[in-house]
Amino acid sequence: MKFLDGVNVTYVHKEQKGALSKLFNELSKLNSKIELKPINNTYYGNFRIELYAPFEAIPTIKLTGFLASDDPIEWLMEKDDQSAMIIDKIFHVVDTEIIEIDETKPVMAVILDQYKIYAFVNSDLTKEFTTKELVKHALGRLFEVYFDSNFNPDEYDIEIHPELTDYFM
Repeated sequence: MKFLDGVNVTYVHKEQKGALSKLFNELSKLNSKIELKPINNTYYGNFRIELYAPFEAIPTIKLTGFLASDDPIEWLMEKDDQSAMIIDKIFHVVDTEIIEIDETKPVMAVILDQYKIYAFVNSDLTKEFTTKELVKHALGRLFEVYFDSNFNPDEYDIEIHPELTDYFM
């Protein structure tokens, strides 16, 4: 797979934006050191979206696990192409997820991992897409697959937060 881009995204449903602002305003008056973050859902979300283009085969299973290696740093240094890594050690799988794929969509699949979304894009359909367009399609697939809901970008304020590395490119 080829890494295309990674962005941090916040979205707020326009009907809830005022309520969210009032809530944060009241919390800031308390002068507390406790930080509260809303739970990501269909009305509010704060995610890191990483966009990938599969070129050999579309991934169909996500594995989470642990690798046994006597010298983990050396092992990682030898694996310079992590997208095509051959695992030659014992890998203990602790979680699996079947990836829901639709090759007819610009974003064929999304995998949610806490606050990170891995989005697999269809390169044939997205050649002329901007990052903002890809983000909207990734959010659309997120809503469809994980929230069992439809995403209408016109109903949301969407902010794409630039990363520090963007300023040095």
